[in-house]
Amino acid sequence: MAKVRISAVPFKAGPVSSFDDFAAHVTRLVDQAATEEPDIVVFPELFTAELLNFFEEPDIADKFARLTKYTEDYVSLFTGLARDKAFYIVAGSHLKEVGGKFYNTGHLFTPEGKVWEQQKCHLVPLERAWTAPGDELKIFETEKVKFSILTCYDLEFPETSRLMTLRGADLLISPSATLDEQGYWRVRHCGHARCIEDQVYVVHCSLLGNVAGLPLWGMASVLTPCDTGFPLKGVAAESLPNEEAVITAELDTGLLYENREQGTVTTLKDRRWDVLDALHDFEGRAPTGSKAKDA
Repeated sequence: MAKVRISAVPFKAGPVSSFDDFAAHVTRLVDQAATEEPDIVVFPELFTAELLNFFEEPDIADKFARLTKYTEDYVSLFTGLARDKAFYIVAGSHLKEVGGKFYNTGHLFTPEGKVWEQQKCHLVPLERAWTAPGDELKIFETEKVKFSILTCYDLEFPETSRLMTLRGADLLISPSATLDEQGYWRVRHCGHARCIEDQVYVVHCSLLGNVAGLPLWGMASVLTPCDTGFPLKGVAAESLPNEEAVITAELDTGLLYENREQGTVTTLKDRRWDVLDALHDFEGRAPTGSKAKDA
């Protein structure tokens, strides 16, 4: 049980002319976050897509493919920043090529210089044409907190959060990128639902600005359960919409454990497994709305 300080950086993509410009943008924000003395700093999903703004390829799929050529530069940049600042950095996600396939890959950089990865497992229809899904959800552990990285759409599935919580996660980090306001609130509301369902904390961090002509909408927030001892509306910190910033909140994992045992509601342990035992029988069946005679 510990208190952990989390800083989230809603990153606003803008005009750049080189990787060095991107690196300078990132470094300025990391320096700003460092003044908050965080344990973990979080960046958004695919925020390296700021680099697309100086690529000349006319097709956006070709632009994204070129983005993978900067993987070594990206890893080197954040390995150095995490080591120099002595805190963990969840450097959002970056498109990485593995075996001829492209994966939307979250990266965790440690103060010791290690790099851990989490591929996005659930893909929205727009992504499926150019990205492959990952097949494993992982738990990451620091000295103060266990957490998982559920990139954007991954957070919209209750099973992902429940699985990670049962494996020991107290914090779900969700780097995100959404093209409209509805998309943002869809992920944000799901994050709050996960806090209530599993009595965990959620950090939701959005990509902002304009990427290769695509306008993005979002903000950053640190979310909590809605119960005694937590902020009234379950929001520990949040930024203004569509404004780049650094927000910071201190989260108490001990309060989570107390809430799971003695809260007004104890949703993590109150699920009726006997009633829901048949849930797995529906795996692989047709979506709701189809006819399933033996359902």
